[in-house]
Amino acid sequence: MNNVISTKVIISRNLKDFKFASKISEEEKLTIIKTMENSLKGKMSIINVNQLDSKVFKHLKEQDLILNSTQNIFIGKKDGISINMFSGEHISIVSSCMGFNKNVVTNAVELSQTLSEKISFAYNDEIGYLMSDLNNVGSGIKVESVIMLSAITKINKVEQLKQNLSKLGYSLKETKYPAVYVLSTKCNLGISEKKIFEDFESTLSKLQELEIESVKMLDATNHDEMLDKVNRSVAILNSANLLSYDELFNIIVNLRMGVNVGLIEMDPIVINKLQSLISSKTNDMVAQSELKELAQKSKEILKGESNV
Repeated sequence: MNNVISTKVIISRNLKDFKFASKISEEEKLTIIKTMENSLKGKMSIINVNQLDSKVFKHLKEQDLILNSTQNIFIGKKDGISINMFSGEHISIVSSCMGFNKNVVTNAVELSQTLSEKISFAYNDEIGYLMSDLNNVGSGIKVESVIMLSAITKINKVEQLKQNLSKLGYSLKETKYPAVYVLSTKCNLGISEKKIFEDFESTLSKLQELEIESVKMLDATNHDEMLDKVNRSVAILNSANLLSYDELFNIIVNLRMGVNVGLIEMDPIVINKLQSLISSKTNDMVAQSELKELAQKSKEILKGESNV
């Protein structure tokens, strides 16, 4: 799925015999954390987010493993997975990856099952896992993918798409980047984790197909202009000494559309690595040295020399 930038699975759980996260005392929070530490001994360690090393913090943020309002997080040696404490529910298992990979849900489910063997979660035989957020009640799983829909945006079909997806139980929300959206599940009551993910994957595939069809429409009306943009984008990446974040974003838009209509061949992983450089931007004030570093890193990614 060339247009899928990243995918994230969040499995939420509450411990049995405790009030929801918004109602419990600090002493009760410490008790839950201690229970988690005993259950994860040797596998994951808890760290105060405010005390994280700056490089580790940036790495976790780039992987989208730190949820809003989280103060304590369990991390292990394995990349792409974490446990956030009291970010809505008692625990939130977060598994993420670049692009789309089925392992993203497998990793989260396996960790959830490991914990359930040692911890009693709040559960009802008829309803499923009990949550403070009604959208999480049931399986307690949320799946979301960040996807670029440049062509659909250009032909003004986004609002209609949002309405159609809402009827199917999904939301499509804008991000701070133009033509980049987050597709996410809205409700999982009475649906198994496996079924939720399978349906989500199917919906994501249909979105990708719709984007490709839209790109082909644009290409058919102005092929030479699109080909020129794609070729110029590749040339800039290969030769630029200074590269701004906005320029890189526009280049990525052209590359994805070029791949979709077969104007160029490029591994989606390479494009997603370029996209991750934009995600690492920390503020709007960018020094010339950073523009130079961005251009250099982009070249390294194209040549397969970067581990970003």
